[in-house]
Amino acid sequence: MAIGLIFFLGFCIVIILPFTVLIISLIIKGRNQAWKGTIVDKLESTNTDMDDHTTTNFIVVVQIDNGREAKIAVDKSRYDNWEVGDRLEKVKGESWPQKISSDS
Repeated sequence: MAIGLIFFLGFCIVIILPFTVLIISLIIKGRNQAWKGTIVDKLESTNTDMDDHTTTNFIVVVQIDNGREAKIAVDKSRYDNWEVGDRLEKVKGESWPQKISSDS
């Protein structure tokens, strides 16, 4: 029984802990970003796995004011509400950018 417990704890330390630290660091990095930009394209792709389960991915391409381009995976609601030409602002500390103005 002690060997099983040692194996389990070792597995947690070697596999689960680094993965958890990576996920948390990526979330913190994303929340610490701040930028403004304009949506230049919207992409939608559909993937079907071997069990015929279909997944749709929604991506907006943002031209950030510093010249960099970012592809942001979004949910269907944001994808439907945001249009090419809309201005977005990502505030430091927030998880998602917000629409600040529209081209139309």
